[in-house]
Amino acid sequence: MLAVLSEWRAVDLELRASSAGDVDFVRSCHVAADAAPFISRWSEADYRATLEDPDQAHLLIVGASGPVGFVLLAGLLSEHRGIELRRIVVSEKGQGVGQLALQLVLEHAFTTLHAHRVWLDVKVHNQRAQRAYHAVGFKDEGVLRDTLMTHGKFESLIVMSILEHEWRTTSPTD
Repeated sequence: MLAVLSEWRAVDLELRASSAGDVDFVRSCHVAADAAPFISRWSEADYRATLEDPDQAHLLIVGASGPVGFVLLAGLLSEHRGIELRRIVVSEKGQGVGQLALQLVLEHAFTTLHAHRVWLDVKVHNQRAQRAYHAVGFKDEGVLRDTLMTHGKFESLIVMSILEHEWRTTSPTD
């Protein structure tokens, strides 16, 4: 899988499979003050378990100077070809890295993993992420009301998705 992943590049970014040695970097992204409010908490053991799960792909987003984020995809074995973008976190926010990384993830999901649909859920108050998802073609599907309990308060999630034919008509690589 590494050889295939190394072909997907945008500007100076690429995706590569994560390894056990990358977990500390991934955890540092996850607990960063500008990311933690938007991501459900996971332990180091949770992240390590994803590395061994054939139904998930744990990928690093790598720039010229090294890792700049990570991605977690789930549902790789689904007969329905629906892949969940479970996590995407970039350490360099506000510089377009996230949007470029999203384009790489979608290209990988639709061309290498042969997805029909890529979907995600995002916290209602995470406006930055919603703008990035809309910019690459994701559409809102609905709201899961009061579905997460965070710090004693309920939070709602917006479900978003993009279908392969939608991606093909909007992809910058076409």
